[in-house]
Amino acid sequence: MFVLGLDVGGTSSRAVLLDASGRRIGYGTAPGGNPAAHGTETAAANIRQALEAALHGVNPDQVAGAVVGMAGAGALDRAVFDRMWASTGLRCAPTVTGDLGIAFAAGTAEPDGTVLIAGTGAIAARIEDGRPATVSDGLGWLLGDQGSGFWLGREAARLAAHSLSRGEPAGLLTRLVAEHILGAGWEPAATLQESRQEAIRLVVRAQGRPPLELARLAPLVNRAASAGDPAALEIVSTAAGLLCATVAEVRRAGETTPVVLAGSVLTSGGPVCSAVRQGLDAPVVLAGDGAGAAAWLAAKEVFGLDREAARRLHRRILTGS
Repeated sequence: MFVLGLDVGGTSSRAVLLDASGRRIGYGTAPGGNPAAHGTETAAANIRQALEAALHGVNPDQVAGAVVGMAGAGALDRAVFDRMWASTGLRCAPTVTGDLGIAFAAGTAEPDGTVLIAGTGAIAARIEDGRPATVSDGLGWLLGDQGSGFWLGREAARLAAHSLSRGEPAGLLTRLVAEHILGAGWEPAATLQESRQEAIRLVVRAQGRPPLELARLAPLVNRAASAGDPAALEIVSTAAGLLCATVAEVRRAGETTPVVLAGSVLTSGGPVCSAVRQGLDAPVVLAGDGAGAAAWLAAKEVFGLDREAARRLHRRILTGS
C-alpha cells in the first residue's frame, strides 16, 4: 500500500507517493493550486497535474490514504475537487486541510509548538496536538500578510516609484526593481522630468499585472540587503519585526516548544530569515518538504503507527536518516 501527500500553495503544488517504509515511489510538481488565489477550476487542474506525475506507473487502487495540505482551503469548491480526484482513478478519500499543520509537521514530529509561514502570504499559528489552536494574520495581500513575499515586493516597488518620482540617485534596490519591471536595459533618467515619467511607467506596468506578482520582487530585497543597500535593510528589518509580532500573538510567553519556519521567504535563507531567527526568543526549526510531511500524516493514520514508530518514519521521510 502507498500513501499520498500534497503540499498546495499559491506558487506551486507538490505531490509525493511513499510506501510504508517512507521510500519515495513518485513525485510531481505543478503551478499553484490555492483556490482562493486561482479559483477552484484552475487549482484543481494544477493539482491534477502534480498528482498524475506522482502516480505515473502506479495502480491508483494501491493508494490507501492521502492528506492534502492546501493554502486557501476555505475557498475550495469540494465538489469540483472531488471530481478531479476521482478522475485520476484514486479511490481513497483524501483529507483536505489547511497548510498550517502540514508546515508544522514538515519541521518537527512534536505535537505542540508554533509555525510561521511566510511565502507569498504570511500566517502564524499555535499548534496543539498537531492542529492549529490559535491563528494570527493570513488575512490576504490587501488587508494582511504582514512581512510576506507580497509585502516585501510591494515595499520594494513603492520605494522605487517614490525614489524615481523625486529624481533621487538610484540605490541598488531601486535599480533592481526598475530593471525587473521596466526591462534589463533600464538606466536612470538624466532629468527630474524624465525620472518622473519613468516612475509613472513603473507604476503603470506594476498595476497592469496581477497584484500577487509583486511577490516576485521579494528576492531582490534580500539580494540588495545582502549587498548592504540601506533601503533594503530597512525593509528587511520592518518585515522581520512584523513576522515576529505575528508569532507573538499566538505564542505564550516562556514557551520552549519549537517554532517552525516555513515558506519561501524563511526557508530560502537570506537576511529576512536571519532577522526573524534573531528576533524570536525560541528554538527555531526550518520546515522541510511539505508534501513529505503530508504523506507522513497520511501514513500515521493508514498504518496505525505509535508515537515512536511515527518519529522514526518522520526522520526517514524528512531527513533521510
